[in-house]
Amino acid sequence: MTLKDFGVSAITAAILTFSVPSLAADTGTVVATQGKADKSAATSQAKIDNYADSTDAMLAEYKGLLRQIDSIKVYNAQISRMVDSQQGELDSLNRQIAQIDQTAMEVVPLTLKMIDALDEFVALDLPFQSEERTVRVNELRELMDRADVTTSEKFRKVMEAYQIEEGFSRSIEYYKASLERNGETVTYDFLRIGRTALLYQSPDGGETGMWNQQTRQWEPLPQSYRIAVQQGLRIAKKQAPPALIKLPVFAGEKG
Repeated sequence: MTLKDFGVSAITAAILTFSVPSLAADTGTVVATQGKADKSAATSQAKIDNYADSTDAMLAEYKGLLRQIDSIKVYNAQISRMVDSQQGELDSLNRQIAQIDQTAMEVVPLTLKMIDALDEFVALDLPFQSEERTVRVNELRELMDRADVTTSEKFRKVMEAYQIEEGFSRSIEYYKASLERNGETVTYDFLRIGRTALLYQSPDGGETGMWNQQTRQWEPLPQSYRIAVQQGLRIAKKQAPPALIKLPVFAGEKG
């Protein structure tokens, strides 16, 4: 072997000797770099996954909000219809209140006229239970002046009084009352037959009489009517069944 050959080999060995550590260093650097890259990639992927999860959550929330908005729109539309309906009812009530006020203005004078007519009617009617009927009319007049009673209640009371008066036309009644006879106050049994006849009789049956609507006076009747009036009184007292009885009737004034 020549020196020349030895030198080449030595140089080659030297190069190999110096190249192996350098290669090992480069390999370590690459591995470290790759590790960093992998770690960075993993971090980036984690961030991407987080962003994706956040995006999915935001999308789900957005879709939920859209559903809520649709529900709110439907609810608002229903509420709007209800408000319109309630406004219509309110307008109707306001119109009714205005009509009630107008009606009250018309009803009050009418009610007062009805009381006056009732008072006049009682005064001109057969004089049965005159005190009670007059008190009823006076109470109606007092009622009209009371501020704590509604107009409708006042009108109802007047109509009730009219119904009571109307009922007298279809009923038969017995009651006791006093009359002035020859300067004395005498108590009699009275028989009212509708508004056709009003008769009286003493408890012992010795005196019988009748109201004459033409002369507007009490007039005695012949004794021939005593039994008939007694029978009528028993019927009115419900002590005898209804029956035909013969009684005098004064006709109205001729026109």
